[in-house]
Amino acid sequence: MATATISKSIPVPEKRARGLSITLRALANDKVVLSAGVFYAVFVAVIVGILYPSLQQINFNAYMTSNAAAGLLGAKLNNANSFQALMALEMYSSLYALIWGGIVGFIGGAALPATFENGTLDLALARPIPRTRYYLEMWLSAALGGLILSIATAGAVTISSLFVKNANVDWNWLIIAQLIEFAFMFMASGIGALFGSFMNGSRAAGGAAIGTLALFYLMNTLGGLSDTLSWMQKIQPLYYTQSIQALANHIITWWYPLVLVAVGLVCGIAGLLIFNRRDLP
Repeated sequence: MATATISKSIPVPEKRARGLSITLRALANDKVVLSAGVFYAVFVAVIVGILYPSLQQINFNAYMTSNAAAGLLGAKLNNANSFQALMALEMYSSLYALIWGGIVGFIGGAALPATFENGTLDLALARPIPRTRYYLEMWLSAALGGLILSIATAGAVTISSLFVKNANVDWNWLIIAQLIEFAFMFMASGIGALFGSFMNGSRAAGGAAIGTLALFYLMNTLGGLSDTLSWMQKIQPLYYTQSIQALANHIITWWYPLVLVAVGLVCGIAGLLIFNRRDLP
């Protein structure tokens, strides 16, 4: 008795994701935090642009030229009433470096411990994925988060300038200021990755990164109040973050951003060594 064979078309299995799949997944997990940072940047910039005619009537020079204000902001402004100076004040001061740097630091700190908590680290390392690659891609996700926030901040200033007649923004100095800010965010990602390399709790590691940046801000503020405390400014990285000086006063020391990058690299590489040697939970 003859039998007929029925041919079935078997679908080709999808290829396993390669490249920066770990980085992209980590970024997707942080989309809520990043979206909040982007929204906040755009919201603040647009509000300043809309209210600028009213803000122009306020004599900010009387408030922004004191040592206390310089400690809070990170620089003394020569003319605080121009639109460019207000943008520097609102988007590139030490306070806002702390806010957006804190977001990046939290992302970098929570990235690895979150995989301990949900068990995805064990699944990933069970495949032929070395620890070094896993750590570096997690660190890269935090650095890319800083890049996204940097682009969003520059875009927010551009959008805000559309609401102002004769905004007179020097775009070259805006780019320089944003590059300095990104160098700070890269440093924050390295600090976060360092804490995440040896801590098991995502919130604890992210909070430790934010706390470290807050300590730097406190030292920067106190150091600006008195000449006897100026040493506190020079031993912490906010002193080398001259974003506000670049945009408002067109002043920059070229090697200061290199200090921020170097600190980020040292922290990130130290975290890699710790992560490769530690016993995983």
